[in-house]
Amino acid sequence: MAKTQSSAARNVAPESVAEKHSPVTAEERYRMIAEAAYFRAEKRGFLGGNVAEDWLQAEAEIDRMLKEQGRLPSMTPEEIEQQVQGALATEPAAIAAQVRAITLDALTRGHLDTDALKRVTAAVVKGAREGATPLGEHGGQALKEAMRGLDEALAGAAEAAQLAIQEAAGRTSEFSRQGLKRAADDLATLQTLFIETLQEAERDAQGVAQETFSELIEHARSSGSAVGQRTRIALEQLAQAVTSGARDQAKKGTEAVRHEAALLAGLAAGLLQGIAARLESKESDKGA
Repeated sequence: MAKTQSSAARNVAPESVAEKHSPVTAEERYRMIAEAAYFRAEKRGFLGGNVAEDWLQAEAEIDRMLKEQGRLPSMTPEEIEQQVQGALATEPAAIAAQVRAITLDALTRGHLDTDALKRVTAAVVKGAREGATPLGEHGGQALKEAMRGLDEALAGAAEAAQLAIQEAAGRTSEFSRQGLKRAADDLATLQTLFIETLQEAERDAQGVAQETFSELIEHARSSGSAVGQRTRIALEQLAQAVTSGARDQAKKGTEAVRHEAALLAGLAAGLLQGIAARLESKESDKGA
């Protein structure tokens, strides 16, 4: 029985994969939480209990389910910025881990594609810049820690993209060599995206923040970054899979390649959830 289910999962149609990763709207999420909270109260005959507690438990339950399915509503740039600003106001030793968690949470909602990476990265950097400003002389160090957390999160995204491409290379009925090559090319731009976002932030910053961004850019160029190192490793390991893993076929149309890209982005987001959980577990062990 287990083998039959596994085979069915591997052979699921592309449309089913895309549908599975379609995020719910904020209104749909609210309705699901309200229904779950109602059923909690109904189960005890509406006697005793606490309405607020019912809601909080229902919210956690629904969000856990939606996250497992890759269907949580996308975080807006403003929400990301506010969360990152709050992280910079906490204990300096915890900033990097918190910013990494915020970034990974935002990236795992929906599809892990180029647009999502740009949007989330820009929002995290902006939030960090604005969060560092009120900290005065301590702002520079807080900003460095925040960017370290972002760098680590993007490295996780690179690893997820690599695993998604490797998985796709084995699904020869769904993915072409052309589609895998495009995905690998997108992966190769992650280091550039990180540096370019820091450069944009440097132009908009002043004082300590501007100096810090300048230092971070120079360090990323000369000594590399976590995302740069992870990307290089990923591309080296993917070279064989991209060239020979998928079926060799005539050049596919633009829409077909876009469809493959959407499937890969959904698969990568799901894989990134596992990577995020692993990183969170390591952080918890370190704290203990």
